[in-house]
Amino acid sequence: MNTGTRTLILVRHAKTEQVPGKVDHDRELLPRGEGDARAGGAWIVEHGLVPHLVLCSTATRAQQTWQQMAEGGQLRDVEVWSDRRIYNAYPDEILEVVREAPEDVRTVMVVGHAPGIPSLAVGLADESDSDASSLATLREGMPTGVGAVLEWDGPWADLDAESARLVGVHRWRQEGA
Repeated sequence: MNTGTRTLILVRHAKTEQVPGKVDHDRELLPRGEGDARAGGAWIVEHGLVPHLVLCSTATRAQQTWQQMAEGGQLRDVEVWSDRRIYNAYPDEILEVVREAPEDVRTVMVVGHAPGIPSLAVGLADESDSDASSLATLREGMPTGVGAVLEWDGPWADLDAESARLVGVHRWRQEGA
């Protein structure tokens, strides 16, 4: 059953602090990360990619990334599900969370971590139908503050390996950075 095109935006959290002895889950964004995330929010609005649902890791840096993106894009009415399963998850674990998205949701954003987020983006991309340069970029690595945009023609519950089109990879940077 084709239910129309859906958009999945996979986001690696923005630049974060490295503090010896600090619990990984509690690490916070650096000022540069905050600015980059705000730029990302403005970018998604500018490109008509406003999510209807955000699935966000419970890690502080992921939560802050979405908060800054929402501020940068002036996004006030986006539903957010914080889910511990996204924190440092394997790609198949993140995919299970995405598959739980309601069928009436057209655009889902996941804010998480490497290596799960970039591995999921590469794994979902149908090589023959995806943007080749974006796929090559992802295979080289996904730095912080990057979003991969995929399109999928079907229900979220059926999303699977090599079933989506990778249409772009975007690295957000604040002005002057």
